Amino acid sequence: MSTASVIMTNQQSYINDVHYLGRVKSASAEVKRKTKSVGGLGGVGSIEVPTGKFDPITASVAFEALAPADLRRLNENGGFVKLRLTGSVRVLDSSTGLRSDGTMTTRIHGYVTNPPVPSYTDDAQDYTANISVQFIEVTDLSGKIFMVDIAKGITYPELSA
Repeated sequence: MSTASVIMTNQQSYINDVHYLGRVKSASAEVKRKTKSVGGLGGVGSIEVPTGKFDPITASVAFEALAPADLRRLNENGGFVKLRLTGSVRVLDSSTGLRSDGTMTTRIHGYVTNPPVPSYTDDAQDYTANISVQFIEVTDLSGKIFMVDIAKGITYPELSA
């Protein structure tokens, strides 16, 4: 049985096509499928089965600090932002010694739900933007891996009826 380790390097973040070099500490998204409990007479239990829909998708972006231009960028257009998170991916297989390199990109479009405002203190001002996601897409060199577009009602891979 081979084991693989996955290492992400050269991670970069862009907000509305502006490169945030060294300013974003982390970014993540949470996607959860809506489910329905299925079970009944004669069964030994129940199971949560996906309904084909998603719970509200959220994302968060933790910043080291914010400049006035960042406050504008995150507040303009009703708080609508387009994120692009990318990095190099290296997969190492410990049993064969094989290594494969590639890139992975996540694009997120949505609304900042907690608009940033400055606080006046001598301490560093950490800020985490919470985003209500309208669109999320994950791709690698082979193409699209996963996508949900709430506004257009489409997903990839397509949900079967």
